[in-house]
Amino acid sequence: MEEIKQLRNKPYLSRNQSNVLTPLYKDFEPICAEGPRFGNMLKCTDIATNEVVAIKILNIPENQKIYGVPYKILKHVSILKKLSHPNIVSLLKVMETVDDVFLVFEFFDTSLRRYMDNCFLFDVRGHEKFFLRQALTGLAYCHSLKILHRDLKPNNILISFRDYPVIGRVKLCDFDVAKTFEPPLSPYSNKMGIPCYKAPELLMGSTRYSTAVDIWSMGCIFAEMFKLKPLFVGVDEVEMLAEIFCLLGAPTEESWPGVSSICAFIEHLVDPSIMPKDLALEFPKLDPAALDLLSKMLCLCPNGRISAYEALDHPYLQD
Repeated sequence: MEEIKQLRNKPYLSRNQSNVLTPLYKDFEPICAEGPRFGNMLKCTDIATNEVVAIKILNIPENQKIYGVPYKILKHVSILKKLSHPNIVSLLKVMETVDDVFLVFEFFDTSLRRYMDNCFLFDVRGHEKFFLRQALTGLAYCHSLKILHRDLKPNNILISFRDYPVIGRVKLCDFDVAKTFEPPLSPYSNKMGIPCYKAPELLMGSTRYSTAVDIWSMGCIFAEMFKLKPLFVGVDEVEMLAEIFCLLGAPTEESWPGVSSICAFIEHLVDPSIMPKDLALEFPKLDPAALDLLSKMLCLCPNGRISAYEALDHPYLQD
């Protein structure tokens, strides 16, 4: 009876999942997803250490159980195990049953998304440099290991408030669609990520891309920290591209060599006479150094975009 009662109190856990987790953890709470997610997330307390952790539960499809853990999950875990950095959320433990794989992570209080959405509670402005520096440090580490995140957004940047009002560590998380890469670049899917943070080459359908796609996403996040709303908004790829070109100007073969081969209908998509707007007018409160870094992160041509390591050396982040 007691076991049945426990299961009723944890409707988000199956009987088998409860049998695995309840001897080790307590005080389970579901973590609400802030967008599509690969697996279910729970917040709970480690009984042995009394530390609060987050557990991601990856279900093994019924028709794949006879083959063991699916390749997609193995690849995901392999990437997570490679990552060990102060600005990347730590994978603490991996547990496996015939039905599920359990990934135990350190728990963080909130995300940059929630932080910005609650700007009436927190003074977001003034912390942009602090957030960006730490996020770029984690990203530079990923890129040094030849790992593309491919889904950077405010939801996937975690912030610790354990010593509030002092803001602690900032960490990248959610490597669900991360990929390893080796030059020459292989074709990859361009269907992942949220459109308002996707680089223009992805929106135009490119399947051969580099670390520059992550830099673009980080540039959009950087801009959003000042505007407190997404920089580019559209219902589909065409609208998103129109928004981007309206601000940054129409791409040409001169400004973006090879753009016509990525998107054969580029001349029908946008008026080639559209000129870039002055970012200083769009962001009147940004100082010249911040504007310069933002423009380098949001360079239309991927090859012209600043790298994570170069961004960390930029004067704006040296103060």
